[in-house]
Amino acid sequence: MKNKIYVFVLMALFSLAKSQTPEILYYKFEGTSSNIPNLASNPPAGTQVGEIVGNLTLGSNTACLGNGLIGSGSTGTSNYFNTKWNLALSGSWTMHVKFNNYTSNVTTVYYLLGDAISGGNSFRLFTNGAPGTGGVRLSANGMSNVDIPNVFSTTLSLVDLIIVYDSSLQNIKAYLNGVLKTTVTQSTPLVFNGALFKLGTYAGNTGMKAGMTMDEFGLFNRAITDAEIASLNNFCSSLSTDEVVKNTGKKVAVKDGNLFLEKGKFGKYSIYDYSGREILSGEESSNLINIKPLQKGVYIIKYGNESTRFKY
Repeated sequence: MKNKIYVFVLMALFSLAKSQTPEILYYKFEGTSSNIPNLASNPPAGTQVGEIVGNLTLGSNTACLGNGLIGSGSTGTSNYFNTKWNLALSGSWTMHVKFNNYTSNVTTVYYLLGDAISGGNSFRLFTNGAPGTGGVRLSANGMSNVDIPNVFSTTLSLVDLIIVYDSSLQNIKAYLNGVLKTTVTQSTPLVFNGALFKLGTYAGNTGMKAGMTMDEFGLFNRAITDAEIASLNNFCSSLSTDEVVKNTGKKVAVKDGNLFLEKGKFGKYSIYDYSGREILSGEESSNLINIKPLQKGVYIIKYGNESTRFKY
């Protein structure tokens, strides 16, 4: 009976992890190549691989795990991340993104993402200007503006931004670091059929400030739940950069479908996927954890005062 309960809990955890994977677009911005895989669960045709165009780069100043997309402050005409997707949204949707390495000590308007506007609906997200210094506005033809105040401060900090459009409630809710900041009623159902969707800029306007980092961009085809909002936000607060680099030397290895600790016992542990979503936790009195149910990939395990990555 105990084993059945354990299996049920495992299945529930994996189901939650799978449900949190965005359906349309999902970029972790890892590696060094300008070609970035779209890890969404049901990506539109032709969008399996996005591309960095121009002088945007990848780098590790994300205060989180792995790399992120780094802005250049250049115009979006020839410097942007190409999703290879023409904006097409109807019904509910959710947009999630993390930012870092930016302080609101200047008033320059920086465009964070948007379509290419030619023949489109001018869907765009930007900071400064109309929403105030450090504020962010989501705007598009045919929708009421969504202003989110004080997203960026004068000190460096990781920002988690989630914007949820619920077609049944006919409103957009914006969450900053897991906290609901604004709700804007939309007078008519939102339907967007625009041009090429870009990250790091909008059309030919000034893109992300040089050095500013975007990470974990995801676009869902539904309004995500409160539990998912909390999980997406809590990633970097649950696993800090300091925790990730505490391990010295090779202490954890994968052997025959088990995670093997060379010395000692695991005790209480949590395993996260590489986007930071907790998918397995428990307490193990030995030095082995069965990881056969995991899909192949890169994970992080946190146990005791240690956190380390492993590849399965």
